[in-house]
Amino acid sequence: MVNKKIEELIKESVSKLISNTTTNTKINKIIDKQKVKTHFVPIRYRIFGGLLQSLNIQFGNFIEVLLQEIILEEKQLTIIDDISGKKNVILYLSKETDSLIDAFITDRQNNSDGKLLIKFDELLKSIISFQQSDKDLITIKHDVDVLFKDRLGTYYYVELKYNDDHDTGKFVDINRKFLKTYAGLIKKLEIKTTEQLKPILYYLNRKIMKGNIYIPEESHIYRGEKLFNEFLTIKYEDVDNYLKNVSEAEDIVEIFDKLYKKIRYDEK
Repeated sequence: MVNKKIEELIKESVSKLISNTTTNTKINKIIDKQKVKTHFVPIRYRIFGGLLQSLNIQFGNFIEVLLQEIILEEKQLTIIDDISGKKNVILYLSKETDSLIDAFITDRQNNSDGKLLIKFDELLKSIISFQQSDKDLITIKHDVDVLFKDRLGTYYYVELKYNDDHDTGKFVDINRKFLKTYAGLIKKLEIKTTEQLKPILYYLNRKIMKGNIYIPEESHIYRGEKLFNEFLTIKYEDVDNYLKNVSEAEDIVEIFDKLYKKIRYDEK
């Protein structure tokens, strides 16, 4: 069975997410927006669909918080709480590092030489080297999804996504941001070797929908249970099953039923 505390956290977080996304102000804003549109879909369904889309977008943030809470339950791991889960963390890159990462992204877009793993390892070593310098630094502000360390003192930076089904432009941005955040953390944490900080691009959904031409699948992309098997005592299947079943919980269904009734009333 899933840890009772995690089970309660999931349910409480889902309820709070729904409540925060379906306030009267937000509903009225969607109603006003939809009233001026000409459309064959009845307005109540368009309003309801807009709220569901907003909830779907917020789901990624919920998963991020959930993973941090799960890690907090693990005695052998420590969340770096002054950075992990924080928005717009100020980080510093050398100009050489910034150019290096941009060049790497461009190279991988135009190169299918089968040497991604080798070139990626070389990239990380070069980033470590360039980030030791305090000259010609530029400032970036990036969200840091999850950052923790193990008992040996090794840090792990996790960029968290639900699926790998992003469109091409956003997919490039995700990988570029992932590498530049890693580089910024190198300087912030005063990392000297690649063994001291491992960057992980993690997809909660284990299904591979899109291959990654920038990050090697075998070493730095984790999907589904892989993160749980390597670091956590709680089972991925337990969390996955509860997340799937929570949508059918009576109190959650009741929230959506009441929401739809409210929309039918408010649209009049």
